[in-house]
Amino acid sequence: MKPTLLDCTLRDGGNQNDWQFTAADVHTIVSTLDAARVDVIEVGYRGGSGSKVSATAGPSAHCAPEYLAALPAVSHAELAVMVVPTVCPVRAVDDLPYSPVSMVRVAAYPWNIDGVPEYVRAARTLGLKVGVNLMAVSYTTLEGLAEVAAVVAGEEPDVFYIADSFGALTPDDVRRRVELLAERLPTPLGIHAHNNLGLAAANAVAGLDAGVSWLNASLCAMARGAGNLATEQAVAFLTAWPTYDAHADLPLVCEAAEYVAEQVLPRPMTVRRAEIAAGINDHHFSFQDRIEKISARHGLDPWEVGRRIGAARPHKVLDETAEGVCRELAEQTEQTNGGDA
Repeated sequence: MKPTLLDCTLRDGGNQNDWQFTAADVHTIVSTLDAARVDVIEVGYRGGSGSKVSATAGPSAHCAPEYLAALPAVSHAELAVMVVPTVCPVRAVDDLPYSPVSMVRVAAYPWNIDGVPEYVRAARTLGLKVGVNLMAVSYTTLEGLAEVAAVVAGEEPDVFYIADSFGALTPDDVRRRVELLAERLPTPLGIHAHNNLGLAAANAVAGLDAGVSWLNASLCAMARGAGNLATEQAVAFLTAWPTYDAHADLPLVCEAAEYVAEQVLPRPMTVRRAEIAAGINDHHFSFQDRIEKISARHGLDPWEVGRRIGAARPHKVLDETAEGVCRELAEQTEQTNGGDA
């Protein structure tokens, strides 16, 4: 088996440094990964991230024509951008055939997947490869995932990814979802794993065992919160494992990772209490700071507040969301204590 490896450092890694990659960073990352024979290099978002709005974001947050034109030439890798339909109009990809980009990945949540087919058709009409990235897959039941598959099946994208956006899945969760999709989609499958529970590599391997043939990863695991499967670790286990036909050059990939660790990352990637809490409670990491502050104001356990928020599977967590959960929990606690008295 020869998995396709997609590195998303310049796209997802931007959540760590506000997409402030220098021209030297971009050149070094793209050139080194290309020389290492990584299959696809995702160079950023076209039109912005759907989950992190920033007025100061760097060039890879938008992939303007001048940014794409300045990318170094590649001889092995394909270059890709991600498009989020809720923030990027479909016509905003019309110029991509005149750029070095050959692939568009369309990212959507289960609750707005209906907008994806239009973007898939538009990218294909332009002669581009196209992938679909289903974010927050942990928020779908198997029945809900089957409905998502039905929406995109007729479009036959070049790859359909499940993204464990909150780092909440276990290998068993991954297997069940991949097996269901393999039965319903006539297209290669991929996985984007986050490491909140320390399971990014294990989930990637579970996905490969169940039928996934594309892996997402980023150098040094660079991404928000606990980060992704690390590109260098993915290449390492694919190289060490005879089951897989690894073709990327591990020393060169490690060279790229060392550059990111020393020159790009604003701080080392860590998996501490906040990252683990977001994963075990199954909600977006960006909500965790808000949950902890509001819980403290109410004198409540942030783990329990986070658990209730994750169980509700909200599309967004605003201050009012956390305040409402805290009020409900405080009332229940008061009633229980009163009953005990």
